[in-house]
Amino acid sequence: MSMARYRGRHLRARPKKRTPVVVGTATALWFAGPARAATYEVRRGETLSSIAARFGSTVAALAAANNLRDPNLIIAGQRLRVPARVRVSSTHMVAPGETLSSIAARYGTAVKALARMNHIKDVNFIVAGSSLRVPALSGAAPTAGPRAPQAVPAANVEASLERHARSHGVEVALAKAVAWQESGWQQDVVSSAGAVGVMQVMPDTADFVNTSLGGGGLDLSAADDNVRLGVMYLRHMGDQMPTLKRALAAYFTGPGNVGAELTAEQQHYAANVISLMPRFR
Repeated sequence: MSMARYRGRHLRARPKKRTPVVVGTATALWFAGPARAATYEVRRGETLSSIAARFGSTVAALAAANNLRDPNLIIAGQRLRVPARVRVSSTHMVAPGETLSSIAARYGTAVKALARMNHIKDVNFIVAGSSLRVPALSGAAPTAGPRAPQAVPAANVEASLERHARSHGVEVALAKAVAWQESGWQQDVVSSAGAVGVMQVMPDTADFVNTSLGGGGLDLSAADDNVRLGVMYLRHMGDQMPTLKRALAAYFTGPGNVGAELTAEQQHYAANVISLMPRFR
């Protein structure tokens, strides 16, 4: 059976924002000084997300500063205006079992932005009980989108991960590790790029899985459907890619963004997931 070619998980992000759920002591939202903007030339293989992380900004802020209708379409050699660096909007108290990635997903920011703001050299090492400063999000009001995902108990998420992983021939520990890396097993998380839920599924990814991989009418806003969508897509990436690391990189950035050599961001993501797998065996 011929399979429709799908170029990337983040082809068309919905411009949906999610106001951070502040855990800890909230502080004021502010930006660094006057609205001075630098310029940056896009390099091959870069995404708006990686550029935002490099400058401690957000995808939404960069897209707004450059009038980008599709924040997932940037071209090597293109020059972007980079707004003044975003500063802290809140603080988060690290809970046992949390990762920097799951905290970044909760607040719709990037791991690199959190690491830079908190002077973290090893993004795989954070201490429960420590306080992290969280970069501010854009102040734009959220726009209408699909129904908001609702929180579900972790036990329900784990049961869904186990059931769908076994059903689709994906190692259970791998599915659980990806879900933990993406969201910390939280369904009520929407990233600044528009990725939803436990598996951080983009709306276009959901459409692709539903129409080309036999998902049917799975709803990314429903926890069990979200897990199934993510697991089906993860299995598809495993079928398309020659190694686990490349499959994970493809899940993270879309297969069309996986080149001959993985980017540092892709390598980091794959390494994080693989390091989490023993926890779930």
